[in-house]
Amino acid sequence: MDYLNLYVDFLKKFLKPKRPLRIVFDCSNGTAGTVLSKIKSASRRIKLQIINAKPDGNFPAHGPNPMLKGAMGDLKKAVLKNKADLGVILDADGDRVFFVDNLGREINPDAVAVLISKNFSGPVVLDVRSGYLIREALATDKKTVLDSRVGHYFIKRLMSEKKADFGAETSGHYYFKFGEAYWDSGIFGAIHLINALPDDVAAWIDQLPKYFQSGEINFSVKNKTAALQKIKSIYIKEAKKTSELDGLKMEFGNWWFNLRPSNTENLLRLNIEARGKDILDKHLRQITENLVK
Repeated sequence: MDYLNLYVDFLKKFLKPKRPLRIVFDCSNGTAGTVLSKIKSASRRIKLQIINAKPDGNFPAHGPNPMLKGAMGDLKKAVLKNKADLGVILDADGDRVFFVDNLGREINPDAVAVLISKNFSGPVVLDVRSGYLIREALATDKKTVLDSRVGHYFIKRLMSEKKADFGAETSGHYYFKFGEAYWDSGIFGAIHLINALPDDVAAWIDQLPKYFQSGEINFSVKNKTAALQKIKSIYIKEAKKTSELDGLKMEFGNWWFNLRPSNTENLLRLNIEARGKDILDKHLRQITENLVK
């Protein structure tokens, strides 16, 4: 059985760009290059360039994780050099995907989720770290947001329970329903973004509301439970909404934070988002001071 070509033929059915596009894919010397090389001629409307396509376990280009600093350097240069409409980078095993716009700027995964969500009806499953951008966009589109714990097991389980067709994590995972199965795929996520791509990606991004995010910050603590309870006791009176679905999430109107424990280490992972940089800086400083005491 030729499983590779079966998979390629399956993917080709969904590739339906609205206009001619130039797209650069960086495969991070992982498995995706083998698949994408066969998709290259799938649509006459897409001129596809693939870089770092050859699988190589030494990962000579930039390592297997696109989230690490500098990993998107090759992609950004290739997008600008080729005047591409979009840049796409997959991690080594192809389950995560990240993007850069036509100006070579990294695209927030929440913004990616906004566009992909337009291809689906019904509720959307998001992890608790997802921010204002995707949540407010879904509210405008009158779609229900279903919050999930972080991790593919929890996302897929909730999608199955609620019959959701699409789910997203801030870590670059995008989830889809096929029959009775739920799975995440970087290539399939890229196809859906390509199908929903605005005429000028950078211009579309620039008109989006501006929010400020800390990114995920790890704190080493002696007792994760005690540290979580300490932070909760400090902010509980001020919080407009509190959830302990995954660690502790507290919302305050113009900012929120999620503080969740690592399953394997004495670490707490903090994410903060605010409607102003001064607000972010203030509360990041305060929470940091209380965690490191």
